[in-house]
Amino acid sequence: MNNILICVSGLTPQIITESLYCLSIKQKIPIDEVYVLTTSRGRDVIIGIDKNPSTPKTPLKREIEELCNKYGLNKPAFENNDTHIIVAKEESIEMPDVRSDKQNQLFPNKAAEFIKNKTSEFETTLYCVISGGRKSMSVHLAFALSVFGRENDRLLHVLTSEENEFKGFYPLNKKEHKELELSEIPFVRLRSIIMSGKPSAQILKKKFVDIVQYTQRQLHRVSDKRQLFINIENRTLTFDSNSIKLEPLEMALYLLFVEQSITANNKSFSINFINSPEFGSMLLEFTKENYSYYYIDDQKINSWTKNGLDPAVFRTKRTKINSKLISILGEPEIVNDYKIDSIKKYYETAYFVKATKSKFKISY
Repeated sequence: MNNILICVSGLTPQIITESLYCLSIKQKIPIDEVYVLTTSRGRDVIIGIDKNPSTPKTPLKREIEELCNKYGLNKPAFENNDTHIIVAKEESIEMPDVRSDKQNQLFPNKAAEFIKNKTSEFETTLYCVISGGRKSMSVHLAFALSVFGRENDRLLHVLTSEENEFKGFYPLNKKEHKELELSEIPFVRLRSIIMSGKPSAQILKKKFVDIVQYTQRQLHRVSDKRQLFINIENRTLTFDSNSIKLEPLEMALYLLFVEQSITANNKSFSINFINSPEFGSMLLEFTKENYSYYYIDDQKINSWTKNGLDPAVFRTKRTKINSKLISILGEPEIVNDYKIDSIKKYYETAYFVKATKSKFKISY
């Protein structure tokens, strides 16, 4: 397991070594890599070239090395480069501070991009510390972890007494050791909810503002208690006060997918199964039982029971069913729950309805 320390930092890079000390010394958690999200001036402070007399003039890298040498720790990976010191920028212009509305979009975009990339790496745990930098920077890092964080990732806050604050980079005696604390902050993990709506690759391409809006829509979808009412006899689908009518074959197909979703372990039908005698027999049995008036000639009966449903016919019916669902459901996130969706695979595309049993009310 690779343990990664991620901090936001402004003019007080001591936060980073204090966090490293707490994790490595106090909690006995070895840190393998260190990353800092900051501004262009914050980077100057980190590498020790900021001109203000009140900021440290020793590079953070050297302080990390001295900390590790003093306490016999393995040195985590940290270099004075763009890989480990991450500065938000617009095109080639680096961000000097986080004050304006525009800067408060650039920085969270960078924080979200960085966290989503790090959480996509296997066998890693993120230790995200929000004590440094401006308060808005801490909020952005915390939100990025809430969106992308996994079960083992942690959100932390390091603090010490006012007497010791910013005097040194890490404790040098027992008193300073005792007064330095690292608190864990509980946070809501939204990853499973967010990733349930669209393929993760699409989510990962979104900007911060788009992720916020998408997350809100997904939360609304999850909390929505409305049901799709299916009346088999009348062949109607009703949502709120909106209704549409399906053709007999359309209703037979849709019900087979809905019942598969709410009763079976395997929620999908592959295109090969749809084009099989077993599926054709299921379709024929349902149609004859519920819609005896629907004309099915001998040629169609023989075709269904021997070969299943023709893939071209299925795709045409699926398109019509989904178009009718869109007309009564409206919101894309709700449509995604109820439509006949697909996972494309070479020669083995699978089709399914995502919504669970609680989302349906069926009149048999």
